[in-house]
Amino acid sequence: MNPLLAVVALAVVAGAVAAVSLRDARGVILGLAALMVATPFLAEPVAEPIGLAAQLVAAVLAAELLWISVRAGRERGTGEPLTGGSRIGWPTETLLAAAGAVVGFAAHGLGATAGGPAMASAAGFAVATLAVIPLLTGRDLLRLGVGLVLLLQAGLLVRAALGGTPPVLEQLITAGLVAALGGALAALIMAARGDGAGGLDLTVDLDGRRQREPDAHPMDEPAVALGGPR
Repeated sequence: MNPLLAVVALAVVAGAVAAVSLRDARGVILGLAALMVATPFLAEPVAEPIGLAAQLVAAVLAAELLWISVRAGRERGTGEPLTGGSRIGWPTETLLAAAGAVVGFAAHGLGATAGGPAMASAAGFAVATLAVIPLLTGRDLLRLGVGLVLLLQAGLLVRAALGGTPPVLEQLITAGLVAALGGALAALIMAARGDGAGGLDLTVDLDGRRQREPDAHPMDEPAVALGGPR
């Protein structure tokens, strides 16, 4: 087992745990950034420079767009938002990730000859296990976005474990997908923050929404509603 790959796998899982467990939106994005930046290195042999650079640029771009979206409230005076965070706590999520990593390491190759490292399989299963939590329990856009990003990265890790290092064209397509997902999530978050109370919730409480005055004036007398004379 390559010790360097083990260190990268630990960084990937640690970023995923931070993204799932933290409530501070900035900490969540930092965890996602660590996960997305470390994932391309979890391959053997290492990807070619062009593909590796494209994936790193896409990861940084996606994280930057998400960072901008959660900081946008400062200009409107709403502050930086909080996401749902973990309901079971980071120790439990760490144990879940460890269990997923053990399963992934043991199932490396899924019964066939694998072309990539076993640590990629372990990290992919661990990240996939963590992705289930925000996807099932998330009640805000950033939390659901974390689940989607984790699920995508888990698929990329398992693919690298089964088929080996992807070719340059596949890496470029992957980079575009990562950047597009980050941009789409950032746009949705900014739209949610600009609507109503400025939070990340999927539905905004009407008490915090700026409501429009009715176009029609209320009727002064009940007789009007009954069809009687004014």
